[in-house]
Amino acid sequence: MFKRTLVLLLSLVMLMLLLPAAAFAEEDYITVTIQKGDTVRKLLKANGRDYDADKYIVMVLNGMDRESQMEILTIGETIKIPKAEKDIVGEAPHLISSKDKIHYYVIPYKVQKGDTLKFIYKLWGLPYDDYAEAIKALNEDKDLNNLTIGAIYLLPTTERNLKTKIYTTVMSHIMLEGESVESVFTRYGIDFAENREHLQTYNTLDFALMKAGDKLLIPLNG
Repeated sequence: MFKRTLVLLLSLVMLMLLLPAAAFAEEDYITVTIQKGDTVRKLLKANGRDYDADKYIVMVLNGMDRESQMEILTIGETIKIPKAEKDIVGEAPHLISSKDKIHYYVIPYKVQKGDTLKFIYKLWGLPYDDYAEAIKALNEDKDLNNLTIGAIYLLPTTERNLKTKIYTTVMSHIMLEGESVESVFTRYGIDFAENREHLQTYNTLDFALMKAGDKLLIPLNG
């Protein structure tokens, strides 16, 4: 009887650890109606929060799957903002680790006549060689030496280039002892089984070989 109770209790705990935004209690956040001129950054600042520290909590609270969604707010809609008096990351570290960092952004770039990858990165003021491997992985089905005019290429950048509001934020997570790749993606609300092939393109190391200490890259659009 005791063993059965213990198993049920452990199962309940594991289920709670995998809950997304519902894991937050109503007292953890406020609901704000968007007014003209509002941005997530302004709303966080008004509530004593820091944008860089809390933006992923905002994404979880509002069911967003990419950072760029926070830049397109509609007047009259509502958005949930974490309260200043409670450290939500500390209260719910199973959702998104505060140690996870932005690795780079990925921009969908439409090729223009005369473009080459080195030329594009030169215009951006970024060293092409630093991104070459990531570019190859993200565009493995395309010819990188002869770009197709009008085609969309996925280009990584540590700057959020800045002529577009459409981009994917790619996080880096250092795997911990006892963690699985699937559990990390699940915490970010990403269906690992359904998106495995797509997620693997962001990671040079095979998921099956990943262990504690390895870096896992997580695209926030799944």
